[in-house]
Amino acid sequence: MDVKVLLVSAFKELEKKAKGSIKGTELEKVAEVINQFAIYAAVASATALVPGIGSIITVIAQTGLVWGTYLKINKELGISMKDEVLKFIASAMITNMATNLGVYLVLYLGVTVITTLPFAGLLTVSLYAAVGYILIYASAILYFKLLCEVMGAKGNFDLDESDDTKQIIQNVVKKTNLKEIVKEAKDSFDEKKKSGEFDAAMKNPKCPYCGEKIKEGQKFCSKYGNPL
Repeated sequence: MDVKVLLVSAFKELEKKAKGSIKGTELEKVAEVINQFAIYAAVASATALVPGIGSIITVIAQTGLVWGTYLKINKELGISMKDEVLKFIASAMITNMATNLGVYLVLYLGVTVITTLPFAGLLTVSLYAAVGYILIYASAILYFKLLCEVMGAKGNFDLDESDDTKQIIQNVVKKTNLKEIVKEAKDSFDEKKKSGEFDAAMKNPKCPYCGEKIKEGQKFCSKYGNPL
């Protein structure tokens, strides 16, 4: 399967469901948003090497980036949604992905065991990098599908922090072929790795929200104050 087939398909489906409400939005711009956050999530895996709490820091960072990805996608699509609702959606999406696709849990647990072994640092980072990238990529496709579901049912993108929203997310994840998405995401990850984009991002880190250069030890974006 060609890389990005599922991503393009999910976006086109949303464009059709929206019936012109997001007309004119370029897929390339949305794809670049996903690419920026996925690469950032992969690069953030270096924190896994911090003794003791490194793995925890990495999981928290990558989880927060799912919310950031949704925030930026909404901006590109012109969709208005409260930050609290987006955080709620991101959390519910990750929970359902983990429940329906045990590979994420296996990888995270595997990393926990691996980190206790000698000379395991590079392998740990490599695993977290792959998981981080796949997490963002898969979450983005599922977000498009969620928006399609809501638009089809309500005729708008109105979502809230309710059990109804949780149920919609659960249904979307359940009826989606997650393994197929993971395969496409992994292919994309391998492409980026071969192209040297990860190495470039490590040497010249930038804020995924706005593209501002990040200095070593910086915790917030110097332009907009977004958490890094």
